[in-house]
Amino acid sequence: MAKPEHKRLRPVLEGWAKWCVDGQPVSAGRTMLAKLIDNKGEMFFGDCSGSTEPPDSLEGLIEARVLAMAAGAAPLCSPLCADVLRLEFDAGWWQVCQRLGIKQYDPRNIGQLEKAHALGISWATYKRRLTKALDDIEECLKR
Repeated sequence: MAKPEHKRLRPVLEGWAKWCVDGQPVSAGRTMLAKLIDNKGEMFFGDCSGSTEPPDSLEGLIEARVLAMAAGAAPLCSPLCADVLRLEFDAGWWQVCQRLGIKQYDPRNIGQLEKAHALGISWATYKRRLTKALDDIEECLKR
């Protein structure tokens, strides 16, 4: 059963996941045509990210922490924790698939067991790494 704090964290992480898709550069998994459609025919090239969030936004803070996990710089988490978190919330999942060579991954309508299988780990390991990642994000946000 999830910790009560993690349940409160879910909407924040879902916002981060949306930000990861909407705020990415065109070359990071979104085509120029997709951006054109999203922006109703207008293209904005300002800072290349397309994000209207300030750099010190909550989503940016979470992304920085996940990048630290992926780099092995988070004290309690491993890069696998970052991968599990990205797959759990569909936040930049294509980066994980590309880096690990996961083929034919479709995040729509799959559960944790299928995500664990895609990563080549057990469901128990998936849940442990997810809990570690959520604990780390929660601790980071408290500061």
